[in-house]
Amino acid sequence: MEEYLLDLLAVTLGGGLAILLLLILERVGRLRYAARWRCLAWLLLCLRLAVPVPILPEGVDVLPAPIRVEVPVDRVIYQYTPSPQQDVGEGTTVQPVQPVKTQERGGVCLSQVLFLLWLVGGLAVLTVNSIRHGRFLAYLRRWGWPEEEPETRDLFRQLADRLRLNRRPALWTCVELSSPMLVGLIRPRLILPAEEMEGETLAYAILHELTHYRRRHIWLKALVLWVCALHWFNPLVWFMARAVEQDTELDCDEQVLKNLPPENRAAYCRTIVDAAAGWKGETYETTK
Repeated sequence: MEEYLLDLLAVTLGGGLAILLLLILERVGRLRYAARWRCLAWLLLCLRLAVPVPILPEGVDVLPAPIRVEVPVDRVIYQYTPSPQQDVGEGTTVQPVQPVKTQERGGVCLSQVLFLLWLVGGLAVLTVNSIRHGRFLAYLRRWGWPEEEPETRDLFRQLADRLRLNRRPALWTCVELSSPMLVGLIRPRLILPAEEMEGETLAYAILHELTHYRRRHIWLKALVLWVCALHWFNPLVWFMARAVEQDTELDCDEQVLKNLPPENRAAYCRTIVDAAAGWKGETYETTK
């Protein structure tokens, strides 16, 4: 247990330095490094933080190689070892050494307390997010339904074909949503607000969410959630989660703008700004 806590501390300290470096590079080179590369860097870092144990086996390149000395056959080294009861001097007798019994200490040690605190904190993070997600899914089952509008479904298929998506999320509609969102890891669903969206606004909203799906941003955010549960005591991890949220949105917008004709890019940017202004705080992508 103590060894695991030391490994966890070593990983989280190294990860914290890497997070700090990436945050500095993001501020300094935002115009130089595309969001897609920052997302890739976050992915690699999260994969390392998700397994807080040493990667290399113990003893690799740590202990020196053993030195082997060949002893000639014609030479034998003898070492004198007196027996337990043999006299080693006049009036002196060597007595066998009796093993000393160590008294077992009761109670809880510090490593057990720290491990319990770490475990409770991680379970609390996972529990809170699971409850929030479960409540949203219950709300979706009650107030959501599969989209049945033919024009909307045709537009959805056309945009999915443009992105060359073989597997596609289910298209749903739900009331009391201010912006579209992508939900679910195992059974993904693209959910549209019940308020009527038409023309370019609807097309750009669907294209935006399908790009999130194609870039697998929802899997990255699920991995970040697991890392936050493991390293909840490290404040830099929570800064990383916020940076991942921003960079995935920037990466999605960059990919959409790259695939749009130049004359449509300004209209897409206006749609995104309007959607952000009407966002009331729903999670853009949630996991299941």
